[in-house]
Amino acid sequence: MPPIEKNPVDILPTDVVYPPNVDIKPKPVVWRREWPRFSTADWIITGAGAAVALASAIVPPVNKHTAGPWLFDEDVRDAIRLRDPQARFNARDVSDVILSLEATWPFFVDALITVWWFRGSPDAAAQMALVDGEALAIVTAIQGATNTIASRERPYGQNCGTGEQPQQTNECEGNVRHHSFFSGHSAFTFMSAGLICTHHIQHGLLRGAGDSIACVVAYAGAAATATLRVMGDMHYATDVLTGAAVGTAVGLAVPLLHYRNVNVANETIRGERKHKPYGVDVSVIPVGAGLGLGGTF
Repeated sequence: MPPIEKNPVDILPTDVVYPPNVDIKPKPVVWRREWPRFSTADWIITGAGAAVALASAIVPPVNKHTAGPWLFDEDVRDAIRLRDPQARFNARDVSDVILSLEATWPFFVDALITVWWFRGSPDAAAQMALVDGEALAIVTAIQGATNTIASRERPYGQNCGTGEQPQQTNECEGNVRHHSFFSGHSAFTFMSAGLICTHHIQHGLLRGAGDSIACVVAYAGAAATATLRVMGDMHYATDVLTGAAVGTAVGLAVPLLHYRNVNVANETIRGERKHKPYGVDVSVIPVGAGLGLGGTF
């Protein structure tokens, strides 16, 4: 009887080294122990900022309005302001869309989706979202209070009551007409860009070049928003430049304050006790029926 031939598939080679299983599970994001966590002081700052922002939204601008361009404002307005009224409205709508995307991105995309859901790190996601909320409260408070106090007329206010801009509109007769300085759209988008850059670079949310690309795209969107506000005749150049400066400062400073290393002297670090290099540590200990002194020198 001839030998039974085995199917080649049933023959397992013994001289082949198979690679180990590759763990493709995404690496969790860790909020390091040396980073300050969201504290009572942070809650107070966030609450105070929200209260100021709410008051600014209720209180009308001061009666003594500021009007007219400053410095190079009129030259920039003449250069990039869209001539067609419908085109200006379209520019405003596009700026609103970009603002909505950028303002929510740090909360929902970076913290909730990327860190919490995809990377499985709810604690880090919560800390990031709280930091984002604190930055948003600070910027909203500064921008709202400045709007109310400065009471600067928007560029289109020059044309209210003319054939180009009828007086009987909410834009000309409402309080929004005197909310030009400084630009909230510019401040919020540049704040979000700062948050996106800091979180991505600090945690490597997309790993490699993806984090740098996210940072560049975020700032490009903020710059586009600021430009569209001038093109739509809603702000002067000084309005959007000031908003960009304030938003960038807060968007970078607030998270960096939470990513700094705190002083952990005399506490256990990585399972080891960190002692002062010099000094005396004396303690009273019981010895038999009496007491004695002990310590390290």
